[in-house]
Amino acid sequence: MNIDENVRKILVSLLRKWKVIVAFALVGALLGFFYTANITKLTYTSKVEFLAYAVDTKSEIKGSYNSPDDTRTSNTSKMNYTTMMLATYIEIMNTNEFASTVAQNLNKRINSNCTSDFIKKSMLIEAVEDTAMFTISVTCQSNDMAYEIAHQLETEVPQMMKRTNNGLVQASVEDKPIKASAAGSKGYTKKCAIGAIAGIVIACAYIILRNLLDIKIRSSEELVEKYNIPVLGNIPNYEIKSTTRAKAIDEPYVSKTSKGDE
Repeated sequence: MNIDENVRKILVSLLRKWKVIVAFALVGALLGFFYTANITKLTYTSKVEFLAYAVDTKSEIKGSYNSPDDTRTSNTSKMNYTTMMLATYIEIMNTNEFASTVAQNLNKRINSNCTSDFIKKSMLIEAVEDTAMFTISVTCQSNDMAYEIAHQLETEVPQMMKRTNNGLVQASVEDKPIKASAAGSKGYTKKCAIGAIAGIVIACAYIILRNLLDIKIRSSEELVEKYNIPVLGNIPNYEIKSTTRAKAIDEPYVSKTSKGDE
């Protein structure tokens, strides 16, 4: 049997079992809904936005003149350098050392017990494409804690960038963090969709696996195709005779001699 024939049979099996696939999808969606409703916790997000900029370390001569072209070239070079270095600073912000520093200073300021691992898990750093802007989002189950961590990062990030690489690239706060006005969505739609897709995948895998492991021979043609064994002949009315024989065995046998003796 060639590959195309196998694929065709699998597709036919999937189409025939579409009700099973739909049922698995519905079950998966329901599981996703119940998981979201009963297990997923409400979270709050606070954001702080920064602008990175390059610092010119060359001393400027008082009264010197720079042409507009020179100024534009210098600004472009600074922008390119800042954008290039921004990825490096973001990696530093994702390190355990930076998170540990943030946690220690935060605990001293608000008398909390945050760990570096908690800080790392709550942070999401995103750079705005083709710009020197980047945003840090802090998501926690506590609205106050999300705000306090973002507020601490407002101080920690510029200090870290000033200490690193001789302060050639620094950062200014462009948008200060505020407390979230409401909790974020639990994401019912997303989790139900994931559950439905998982159900479809499981159903299709089950149908395909069952089809591949099915060794039952349903016709003489299938015997020849699968095992290359020719059918030499068949027993006429085999099923009828087998049924009659089975009934005869089930019925009690009474000999003629026994009847005569009665």
